[in-house]
Amino acid sequence: MKIARLNTWALEAKAARAIEFGAGSYGTFTATVVEITTDDGITGVGECIARRAPRVVETVVRDLLWPVVEGKDPRDVSGLHDAMFATLRPWGHYRGFVQEGMSGIDQALWDIVAQAQGVPLYKALHGAARATVPVYGSKVYTTDIPAMAKEARGAVDRGHKAIKVQIGRSAASGGPSADVAVIKAIREEIGPDIEMGVDVNSAYDAATAIRQCHKVAKYDLWFIEEPVFPDDIAGYELIRRSQPIPVAAGESEFGLFGFNELLRRRALDVVQPEIARIGGFTAAMRLGALAQTYNVKVAPHTGFSCGVAQLASLHLSAAIANLSRLEYMWIQNPLAEIFEEPLPQPKNGEVAMPTRPGLGLTLDRKKLEKFKLA
Repeated sequence: MKIARLNTWALEAKAARAIEFGAGSYGTFTATVVEITTDDGITGVGECIARRAPRVVETVVRDLLWPVVEGKDPRDVSGLHDAMFATLRPWGHYRGFVQEGMSGIDQALWDIVAQAQGVPLYKALHGAARATVPVYGSKVYTTDIPAMAKEARGAVDRGHKAIKVQIGRSAASGGPSADVAVIKAIREEIGPDIEMGVDVNSAYDAATAIRQCHKVAKYDLWFIEEPVFPDDIAGYELIRRSQPIPVAAGESEFGLFGFNELLRRRALDVVQPEIARIGGFTAAMRLGALAQTYNVKVAPHTGFSCGVAQLASLHLSAAIANLSRLEYMWIQNPLAEIFEEPLPQPKNGEVAMPTRPGLGLTLDRKKLEKFKLA
């Protein structure tokens, strides 16, 4: 079996409305989808995160990474992952577009491996092999406080046992004091038994984060996500040891080296890798094993990913031994609907795993062409 053909799509779709959060607003969904076919006709699919400039990631895949894997045996997926990583040192492989491109190729290769074995992808990873995956509903975005409380209640009424709430408001929207009011209102609305995490999107500095955590500790938060800038490891370290709320981060981290430093310094309680950024299944499973040695849970992050990464994250979550919960985004994202079939949906806070070989769904070519950038 040899890797023979490559297709890519740089995608863009407008949000139904601007999504407000502490760092600004988000009005467009983008992604790069990778499809790899073997010489005996097996086709695998992956996604590269491309929060901006998806055509740049597409070029990285085609011009830098494809020559590394073309003609190789896809079953050597771990070796090909390391070959891509090693070959591309001169292009800054540790972070950025190259790592995101690797992620899409790695996912596609694992999809091929699982189909060749005739098993769902999560079983090919030889991990925990859960039949269902616990999820948390995400996310209650910034608006007026009564509306946020109402949205949180709606998520609970739909069966979610855990939710995530956007905080980190700008000064114009009330700043940290408004964040406290949001947390109070939502906790009072959903009651004490629903797990509630909050996402700051790096809007605080360490001192502000510590003060805020002490103010809201009585509301029994599940975690505080990205309280400070991703590279402020000393800040994460200080926050974690200075207040009682578990600290989570990882969506902005690109590789094992960065995660290793965060774990070594005991800066996190929960790691949140993006499968379409960290390096695909190969790197994410390695991270799971690394985190387990520190007794740290893994909660895969999906954010504004399109449907491929959401589905891949589901398979990853089924295989990770030290899983916390998978992020399930309920926001309307047209790029989440690029399959012929609907994505698996949660029921009572859990998602049942697909049973077809590989990722388990089929790309809809018409939808891909609809959202493809010229």
